[in-house]
Amino acid sequence: MKEALIVCLVVALGAASAEVPGGQGNGQPLKYINSCEIDLNGDSESDVALLVETVRGRELIVLLKAAAGYSAFVLATDKPSMYLSCHLGKTVTETVAGLGHKTMGKVYPTPGAYLELSEPEGARLAFFWNGTGFQEVWTAD
Repeated sequence: MKEALIVCLVVALGAASAEVPGGQGNGQPLKYINSCEIDLNGDSESDVALLVETVRGRELIVLLKAAAGYSAFVLATDKPSMYLSCHLGKTVTETVAGLGHKTMGKVYPTPGAYLELSEPEGARLAFFWNGTGFQEVWTAD
């Protein structure tokens, strides 16, 4: 029931957004991939992350809990083979793969949780709240 309500909310938010490039959904259902409920911005409120397939491709959508409901953020689009995982952790480390040296990448602080999109045995992309918005960091190539 809760997932159905969240999907309805995402559809309603999407309908209220700007014109969709490449055509409208024409009432097509979303394909649910996976989701999680986790406090992404450190305000002690559970936020919702959804990975869904739309007419525009696979999209990562985050609903941050706000006083009057939720604020929606589309973090990634068109990542057809990536899957969502949610993590507790105070830092995210950027990859240095392909740079030709063995030093550690830049370490970014998180509010205690972050999201990761990953390909099986491949690239990984992390998203975390930096105080003003979501930041994207490649964690593996």
